[in-house]
Amino acid sequence: MADARPSRLVPLLAALIVGAVAADIARRVLVRGSAPPAARPESTTVVAGRVAAPPPPDRRPGDTALAARRARTLSRIAAESAVTYLATSLPESDSAVRRWPDAKLLRPLRLAIVRAPEVRNFRESFVANVQWAVARWNGAMLPLSLGPAPDTVGADIVITWVDRLDSSRTGRADLTWDRRGYLLHATVYLATHTPQGQALGGREMVALALHEIGHALGLGHSPVREDALYPVTRAVELSDRDRRTARLLYSLPPGSLR
Repeated sequence: MADARPSRLVPLLAALIVGAVAADIARRVLVRGSAPPAARPESTTVVAGRVAAPPPPDRRPGDTALAARRARTLSRIAAESAVTYLATSLPESDSAVRRWPDAKLLRPLRLAIVRAPEVRNFRESFVANVQWAVARWNGAMLPLSLGPAPDTVGADIVITWVDRLDSSRTGRADLTWDRRGYLLHATVYLATHTPQGQALGGREMVALALHEIGHALGLGHSPVREDALYPVTRAVELSDRDRRTARLLYSLPPGSLR
């Protein structure tokens, strides 16, 4: 009976040793060859003997290209800031470039002038004042032009008159645009009276039309009194800065510069 016990103990010890070896081999395989993808160091690089962290998520190629485009746009705007006012007007648009899309530039923008005989102090000559202002913008050497629309249906820009506006202004341009920054539609309101009730004449209407059409094209305000886009305008002709700023605007890609 004493001889039977070792014969049973040997196989048991052998089985335990084989199991331990197999478990160690399996552990080594898991550590060296089957680690989950997130734990592998393939995305790191070694620089001067140290492991560098992988690039942050916001360094994707698309984001880098967008940042480069914004940098180029800002550089262009800054380079021409001495002869244009786009740089100073950007805060008005929340640092976004907004203009009419390139496809629209291949044909005249359709502009509808809606007479308002029911508005107090409206004159038929006001229509001619607006047409004169349109001609000034058409002569600004822009890649777009303004053409007449028979009515408001399908018009890109609509101009009409009101007695007065509910603010300190005598003109207003309401714009709509898409998420890319392309203008879709503009409605311009020209008041026939100041907020204090003083009737406006033809000269004031020309200055007002020049100013608001500039807004309808995507321009902001100028800090220079002689420019048509000066907030309290009296200019009856476009300045060289007005033209240069409009040309710069239409040479830039639209969108946010933040």
